[in-house]
Amino acid sequence: MRAAPAFELTLELGAAERSLLALLAALVAAAGAAWVWSHIDASAGPAGRGLWPWLAVVPSVGAVGARVGWAVARQEPCTLRWQQGRWTWIDRGIEYEGTVAPQLDLGSWLLLMLRSRQGAVRWASIGRQRARSSWHPLRATLFAPGALAAEPGAGEGAPR
Repeated sequence: MRAAPAFELTLELGAAERSLLALLAALVAAAGAAWVWSHIDASAGPAGRGLWPWLAVVPSVGAVGARVGWAVARQEPCTLRWQQGRWTWIDRGIEYEGTVAPQLDLGSWLLLMLRSRQGAVRWASIGRQRARSSWHPLRATLFAPGALAAEPGAGEGAPR
């Protein structure tokens, strides 16, 4: 079996992924605000405080949650490399060596878990359009027959 070709790939969040994370943060913030406001509204009696406070409080908190989610989702790019049969990546100027495992495969988009030998974990996503010419070598390396068996620690704890 031939070894997979060496490649280098920059991993960063795209606008669609950042938007999805912002939407998730907005939903969580709005749900929390609705729960808190329901207790405040219930303390006003059976009639409550009316509909207008609901229409002001919940969307406002949701908008703040979306802004915070968008700002937090901005992360520095990570450079992933496959060279000489080993995975390395550079994150915030520090080079790590370890394993890369696909956690979710949607055909043209992958969610990857990068685990260093020291145990640090980083999650990264990559799509076919952003990977361009590195897409095929990446998938060939990740899904090569025997790729998991060759990784350190693979198969530990498996029944014998």
